[in-house]
Amino acid sequence: MINFYPAIDLKNGKCIRLKKGRLTEITEYETDPLKQAINFHDMGSTWIHIVDIDGAFKGKSFNQNIILEIKKTVGCKIQVGGGIRDIQSAEFFLKNSIDRIVLGTIALKNPKLVKEMCKKFPGKIAIGIDTKKGYVAIEGWANTSKFTFRDLVKVYEDAGISVLIFTDIEKDGVMEGISEDQLISLLDLTSIDVIASGGISSLDDLKKLKKINKKNLVGVIAGRAIYEKKFSVSQAIEILEKP
Repeated sequence: MINFYPAIDLKNGKCIRLKKGRLTEITEYETDPLKQAINFHDMGSTWIHIVDIDGAFKGKSFNQNIILEIKKTVGCKIQVGGGIRDIQSAEFFLKNSIDRIVLGTIALKNPKLVKEMCKKFPGKIAIGIDTKKGYVAIEGWANTSKFTFRDLVKVYEDAGISVLIFTDIEKDGVMEGISEDQLISLLDLTSIDVIASGGISSLDDLKKLKKINKKNLVGVIAGRAIYEKKFSVSQAIEILEKP
């Protein structure tokens, strides 16, 4: 089964979406984040993917209060990324019942610490692999490293990572379809479970992902397509999660 993860990106406590990770291209939605999360749950979501955009660019979490309020109020599992770059911020979320944290910048800069986190919090650590032309981007996608996604996967293959979250930044927020070739390359490269993100624009995109038929493709994240009513959460769940 492939789980569907509707996304909530937070900036200044509000729901927003970026195009290709650029702060110069922000779309702000009127929806209150808590109400949006409740709506996702009511439509059948078992997981919600939350990104602290302020945290991703500034290097520390900024929207913890609303994230924890969502967790306390909504009956979904919550996956959180953005600005989690030390053990203290990781522990803060996990000790407050967040189900999984997503590490990006720190995964590239300090693999030793991330591997220690995997041992301390088994099943709770995800790695975000965000790429531009195959190279891993960090610090809110503002900088691109010299490492490919293949390099990063090799580092963590046996580290006890819960899941890899793969995003082609050039596809993110523009609703031009998935980066299928890169995704399949990643799925073939690793035994770690993978969640696909970026570029989902239609129910047809979801059907294409399901047809990939790889056991380690376990989830799909979508944001802008939901907010702009290209399809509903319940429709996505019907395609991805039903046999």
